[in-house]
Amino acid sequence: MTSKVFMLPAILPLFPLPQVVLFPRTFLPLYVFEPRYQDLTVEVLNSHHHLVLTLMRETPEPGTPGEAAQVFDTGCLAEIVRAEPLTGGRWNLLVQGKDIAHIVEEVPGKSFRQARIQVVPFDSALLWPGPHRRRLMESLQAYAISEGIEAQLKELLDLPLEDMERLNTLAMALDFEPSERQFLLESRDLLTFAERMIQLLDFTVGGRHLPGL
Repeated sequence: MTSKVFMLPAILPLFPLPQVVLFPRTFLPLYVFEPRYQDLTVEVLNSHHHLVLTLMRETPEPGTPGEAAQVFDTGCLAEIVRAEPLTGGRWNLLVQGKDIAHIVEEVPGKSFRQARIQVVPFDSALLWPGPHRRRLMESLQAYAISEGIEAQLKELLDLPLEDMERLNTLAMALDFEPSERQFLLESRDLLTFAERMIQLLDFTVGGRHLPGL
């Protein structure tokens, strides 16, 4: 089920982040301190409360501005669900992912970045065959054993979530690289998402931790 994007403008504020990917139906805290993002926050809170989070293609060097950093054209439409004002115009925000968003083009005219977006449909109703579901569970268990997080994984799997929410939560919680999370975010249906997660889990267990490397 998608959010009520028909009530939102086609051009929305863009919040590029290094090393962070947000997924629909998950939450992310943001600390806003740069002046342009303070401007963004005030404008969003005074209007529709929505913005688009997207991953930077490269992390800016320390001490260099990141406002011109190239970003992936698939991000996450998010809603600010809690805002705590701090001194000096800074904010603590909590955002919730709503939908996958395609960045059509960036639009100048503000102190912060903004973009024309389109919401990308995600097919969460596609049937998920039992054998494929079991294959994912096997990969998750092997990953949890290799990382020593069996108890934490059990807590995540015991949460009363729908399949899509569960996969998104796992994508946020497990120790994937940002580019790997982006790979998951760009899935267009439940089966593709699950298959990509299996690939990443198996790679972590059998590829990243090769003996002698």
